[in-house]
Amino acid sequence: MSTLYLDHSIVTHPASWTPVDEVLTNGKAQLALSLWNLFEIGSASDRAQQDQRLTFLMKAKPLWILERVQIERREVRAFLWKEKLQVAPEPIDAFRRHLSEVESFMVGSKTRIGVTPRQWIDTIDFKRYAPSKELAPTALRQLQTLGPKKVAERQDEIFERWIEGLLPTKLPDGSACSKAELLEFSKFCLDNQAAFYAACPAMAVENALTRARTATASRNPQNSDGIDLMHAVVALAYCDYFLLRDGFVFQCCEQAHKELAGRPLAAVFRDAEDLKKALP
Repeated sequence: MSTLYLDHSIVTHPASWTPVDEVLTNGKAQLALSLWNLFEIGSASDRAQQDQRLTFLMKAKPLWILERVQIERREVRAFLWKEKLQVAPEPIDAFRRHLSEVESFMVGSKTRIGVTPRQWIDTIDFKRYAPSKELAPTALRQLQTLGPKKVAERQDEIFERWIEGLLPTKLPDGSACSKAELLEFSKFCLDNQAAFYAACPAMAVENALTRARTATASRNPQNSDGIDLMHAVVALAYCDYFLLRDGFVFQCCEQAHKELAGRPLAAVFRDAEDLKKALP
């Protein structure tokens, strides 16, 4: 079944819920959520409001999609295994049936079997993450300051820094990668960027979205930009439909569609009624 990803701008807009519910209950799409959906719900201080939003989403029995970085690590590993090491890569399965499966990639042995969205939210210290929200706008401002020409001149450096934390730390036989092997992996990706982006959907989408988000030098990046990217990357790269109300994010998604024309990206809608009408 086709998958539908909802941006938080839809979750906070009850007027969108009825048409979304009709799409889901009529079997036209399967709801897919990420931990970032829960993070944004839990960031609101009104617990009753949180519960109302969770009730709306959970009655659809959603699939859970892995967090952006987890998906991108799998993409990079699969690319290197296949193209450099000539080893059949593990399939990139972005979706999981249970929330605990997604949590396991974040906390390992501390995973709570059967954890519910309410339980997950209740264990997060949201104040702890407040400083991290400033990282994305700070990075965007730096790129805006450089301008397209200087960014292009330093593209290789930016690329290497970007994928540094996404490179596999183990070889196919399970042994740890040496520093020399990690350098070889990085250089191989750098030297084969066209093939790299062709094989790594989330990486290609993030690359395109970043350019779109820094194209307007006069725009002042917001603290929400980081989480917006988390939603948009997984939605565009791995889902069939992406529903949102945020005009800037929609604009960036349209630009990514143009840049990545011909690739199977999620169809993007700004209105729930339009989505309902478009689905067969």
